[in-house]
Amino acid sequence: MQNFGGSRTSILAELPNGNAELGEAFAQIINGMVTQSGITNPKGEEFDIVSKKWRELAAKPDKTSEDLKKLDKTFKDNVNELAQSYLLYIARQVGNTTGKLTYEDYEKYLFKYRFGHYDIENKPEYINKVKVMIKVAFDKLSAHGELSGGDGLIDKQDMACFIYAISTRAQRDENNKFSGFAIDGIIKPLNYSVDESNLFENGDNLLSMKLRIAYKALNNQL
Repeated sequence: MQNFGGSRTSILAELPNGNAELGEAFAQIINGMVTQSGITNPKGEEFDIVSKKWRELAAKPDKTSEDLKKLDKTFKDNVNELAQSYLLYIARQVGNTTGKLTYEDYEKYLFKYRFGHYDIENKPEYINKVKVMIKVAFDKLSAHGELSGGDGLIDKQDMACFIYAISTRAQRDENNKFSGFAIDGIIKPLNYSVDESNLFENGDNLLSMKLRIAYKALNNQL
């Protein structure tokens, strides 16, 4: 376990529900969902955000208002716990002691753990391209999908928006028209590869929209 010295208390105060082992498992699974940005790994595993009991309650045909409140609270609690766990794990890998990632932290982590298995060290043109992609992703996450207004850090709220967003899927009506998002509570390789591609893609896109909706949902503004 890495020793943060006097800063250990501050990071645990910032991420009180963080579990580095859970964060590591999550990181390994989502990194294994893609072979490269936008391309699904056929051997990738799914990651379940919610429990079997949550799914059973969600499948109940005539849910009461109390059932709906329980589903909402449990899902948000799970999202927040996973977000703090993922942040704690990343922080330990890059030596961050605050639980709030700077761009330098995020770039360092992604270069080593997301893009590190590509042969990029001797390809400066590829390194520059990846740096642009990482900066786009950082700006998107730190501003939870807004085109401006980020604080230059990825904190537990920003990461919770990301987890919430990638745990949802687009819904379509009987005419195959987009009708909003549904909470799946499960992250599947095919869906994640699309979300990750949108994360690294410059400009406003579907993931940006999902991040904005997630921010409102987690702050009870919907």
